[in-house]
Amino acid sequence: MLFRLLRFVLVLAIVASAPLSLDAVAQGLDQAASGVVADQQKILQDLTTRTDTLERKIQEDGDDDASLVDIRLQLEEMSRGALNSALAFRPRLSEINARLDQLGAPPAAGQPPEPDIVTSERQALASEKAEINAVIAAAQSLSIRISGLIAKIANMRSELFRNLLTKRYVLSDALSPEVISDANGEFTGFYKAVSSWLTFAFKFKFQAVLAATLTALSLAAVLFVGGRRLFGRVFEADPSVEDPSYLSRLSVAFWSTLLPTLAVGVFLVSTVFFF
Repeated sequence: MLFRLLRFVLVLAIVASAPLSLDAVAQGLDQAASGVVADQQKILQDLTTRTDTLERKIQEDGDDDASLVDIRLQLEEMSRGALNSALAFRPRLSEINARLDQLGAPPAAGQPPEPDIVTSERQALASEKAEINAVIAAAQSLSIRISGLIAKIANMRSELFRNLLTKRYVLSDALSPEVISDANGEFTGFYKAVSSWLTFAFKFKFQAVLAATLTALSLAAVLFVGGRRLFGRVFEADPSVEDPSYLSRLSVAFWSTLLPTLAVGVFLVSTVFFF
């Protein structure tokens, strides 16, 4: 008999303390959720302040492409931050929606009322959900605003590029009489130097010039003709092959260009050396 009485008292104590425990848990969850909301609101406020600053900077540095690029990079980073703020509530929203589904809809008129603890919990969850949705809406609005600024920067940079291509330059200084006179003087000096050198070479060193030129031509001719005889198969296409490979065509093009180039190079180097 005494054992049954003790068990009955224990059951009554558990039942009496259950609402208090549920209230404590609910308060703890509300405080945690409020802390997350406050943190994200602070983050969004900081991002909004930075966005205002960068928007003013866009107007001030509208003609500086490098500054616009730097601002765009900062805006893209801030856009990701706003998106992360919105995504931070996804787990909590899932929990709230799941709990609201478990609680069900409020009883209709004429039906027995539900316990006060259920009504209080539903109202608390609805209030928390509304607060979270407000923060998410603010994050989305900020993200849209940042995207608009990024698009604006793209248009401004495109306009700067078009203005650079179509910029008009003043050519009056480049075509002034002084520039023409200086160019005429330089050309006259160059003509006198070349003509004096040629006159001296043909008058006093004609035989040496002729010998050097013939020697250089001989070396170039030997290289060109001998190269074609020795390596003719390398750079001459085989007419029997109707569809040569890409590597074969590339090899023919390379060697057929290299040999004349070497011949001209030998001629020029020999001419300078013997002169």
